Amino acid sequence: MIRVATSFLTKPALFVFAGIAIALATTGVTVVSLYEMRSDAMTQARDAAQNLVISLQKETERNLDIYQLAMREVETSIETPSIYRLPQDVRQLVAFSTASNAKELGALFATDAAGNLILDSRSVPPRKINVSERDYFQVQQQKTDAGLYLSKPFLPRAGDREQPQIALSRRLEDKEGRFAGIVAGTLRLDYFRRLFEDSILGQHGTITLLRTDGTVLMRQPYRKDDIGSSLAGGHSFPPLVQSDHGTYVDIAVLDHVERLYSFRRTGSYPLVVVVGFATEDIYAGWRKRATAISIVTLILDVLFIMLSLMFSGQLRKRLAMDRRLQRLAWFDSLTGLPNRAQLQRDALRVLTDAGRDSSSFATLFIDLDRFKRINDTQGHAAGDEVLSAIASRLRDHVRGEDVIGRLGGDEFLAILQNCDALGATHIAGRILQAVDQPIVINSKHDTSLTISASIGISLYPHDGEDSDTLLRNADMAMYQAKSAGRNQVRFYAPEYERQAREHLELEIALQRALKAGALSVVYQPKVDVTGALHGAEALVRWSNDKQGFIPPDRFIAIAEESGLIAEVDAWVLGEACRQLAEWRAGGIDVPNISVNVCAADFKRPDYPAFIARTLQAHGLDPEDLILEMTERVLFDESADDIRPSLDAIHALGIALSIDDFGTGYSSLSYLHRFPIKELKIDKSFVREIGVDAMAQSLAQAVLNIGNVLKLTVVAEGVETQSQRDFLSDHGCHLYQGYLFSPPLPPEDFVLWIQAHRQRTYTRGPTSAHNWMESRSAQVS
Repeated sequence: MIRVATSFLTKPALFVFAGIAIALATTGVTVVSLYEMRSDAMTQARDAAQNLVISLQKETERNLDIYQLAMREVETSIETPSIYRLPQDVRQLVAFSTASNAKELGALFATDAAGNLILDSRSVPPRKINVSERDYFQVQQQKTDAGLYLSKPFLPRAGDREQPQIALSRRLEDKEGRFAGIVAGTLRLDYFRRLFEDSILGQHGTITLLRTDGTVLMRQPYRKDDIGSSLAGGHSFPPLVQSDHGTYVDIAVLDHVERLYSFRRTGSYPLVVVVGFATEDIYAGWRKRATAISIVTLILDVLFIMLSLMFSGQLRKRLAMDRRLQRLAWFDSLTGLPNRAQLQRDALRVLTDAGRDSSSFATLFIDLDRFKRINDTQGHAAGDEVLSAIASRLRDHVRGEDVIGRLGGDEFLAILQNCDALGATHIAGRILQAVDQPIVINSKHDTSLTISASIGISLYPHDGEDSDTLLRNADMAMYQAKSAGRNQVRFYAPEYERQAREHLELEIALQRALKAGALSVVYQPKVDVTGALHGAEALVRWSNDKQGFIPPDRFIAIAEESGLIAEVDAWVLGEACRQLAEWRAGGIDVPNISVNVCAADFKRPDYPAFIARTLQAHGLDPEDLILEMTERVLFDESADDIRPSLDAIHALGIALSIDDFGTGYSSLSYLHRFPIKELKIDKSFVREIGVDAMAQSLAQAVLNIGNVLKLTVVAEGVETQSQRDFLSDHGCHLYQGYLFSPPLPPEDFVLWIQAHRQRTYTRGPTSAHNWMESRSAQVS
């Protein structure tokens, strides 16, 4: 197979033959396609003609039925003997009671055997008109079985604007069956002209209404000379009147234009409606497309052949181009930096040189901070601009002999040759400063973004003697930089590897604990200034067989990084709701329960429904639950991602609380934009009340914000009476902390409530220490 391909590439004549073959194939496909397009045009025209003729036939038949019904009413009235005893105007009213529906079509009348009008829808008494010379009278006079007769076109007597008309007539007979006159109605052909004018026919299309004997009654486009002419001489006429409906192509008798005709008989009436679409109009669009396609095909065919002829001369250039394209496979298309594959080759080269020269080098793992927010809020195009700008800055801030490349996403790698820890620190600092400069993403609107980076550094040979180890260790150091608050530089330390191992072990253990139900929930009271219970916060706890009690801050962080946090939150919510329902069933009145939630929860499209189902399953109301989230949820996540869930939860009647307020990215904007009901002052501020004036001022500021925005403010970590008094003096609503109670297992929480029922708090709350002593006494 390879030999055949090589032989083909070395024989330019084969490409000429191939070009001719392709041109012939293209022409053949084009011819077949054009033929199918032509057939499709005719099929569509046939469908349109059939639909139009059906519509016109039904409209014509409906109006003729209305007219014939009115004629029968007149006939019935004449055949009723008693009607002749009525006054002329009453007789007129009875005879033409239904004629109002047919007024726009023409006039109704009845005659005696001599042709004189005896009833006239237009006049009382009847007009002095004799119609005995009309064909519609003579046919009924001469034939007893003429039935409903439809006349040839005629011009009415002067005074009726000389518009052509036709007439419908029925025979009247006396009791002996002798001819007694007719009941007739004239139809203005102008009505059909208006009806046909609304139809879309194309430039040469026609609509014809004719009698079954071939007499033309109306034709669109309208020409006066066509009215009354005959089509009976055409060779397509016999099938036209012998069938109820049909479609055919023929050249018109009147104007000699070839058309596609669709015809339909008008019910039981001796009328045929014929719609004709000129084949010239049908194929007009096809001809334009066919011409364009044919020209394009011809050009393509010529190009194929010319390219084939030119290919032999271009083959050498093409091979050179292929080599250049192959080189592009080693570079990132967006930033122009070496990609991961090229970085691996460069790292191996640097490693080899360093091993030979006994020199050192540094590996810098560079990760942009919160880059996902740019893609989520500004769009991927803005994200690409940011990556390109960062790549350019990185290229400018490393030395010529160094390697800089993009690993993928928002991750970059720098390999600094002949570089020690001091040099790596210096270059990493320059990179952080360069990244931190504003990036213009829309110069027209002067829009710019600022982003930071976290950098992890590993050194050869101290931190690893192969590229994979150095990269992995730099990656771990980078995560330590992010954990330290981002926009930081961290060198790899063996401790990081131990921490990563412990982290993984804890993650696996947490997965098992979730499956085994080994987690537990404790509850901390939320009280007012008097110590009265206003609710409880549910807090998850975990004790591991190997490590004992594991602090929540540690395993919650692991749950967030591993994606287990949503499962943990869902379990805690269910357990807290179950416990609240159990307490209430036992007569223990706990006003509400607070549960902590994370960003991953709000991104679940079914999360509001899940909460509603959980409350319903335990017989709880929405006001029994408060969801607590940190400021980071609102700041780090795109508002579009979490806003639908927040609004849906708020609509359910569930309160939302901001936990640890003041420690993150406190912003009045999100307090205004999101349906927040409660703020919780972080315990770090409460702890410093009376010790640190700044912390005390911050706590007071949070209280002022809450009061201005009419939010419930809860202080966490209240441990001393002086802290409680300061908070109370500045408008704090609720309190949590060891001054009142530590987090308690469910059974101890019940004992705490029962103990507090015996006390009043006018003298201040009982301390947690005294209560625990009381609890110990009860147990013993």
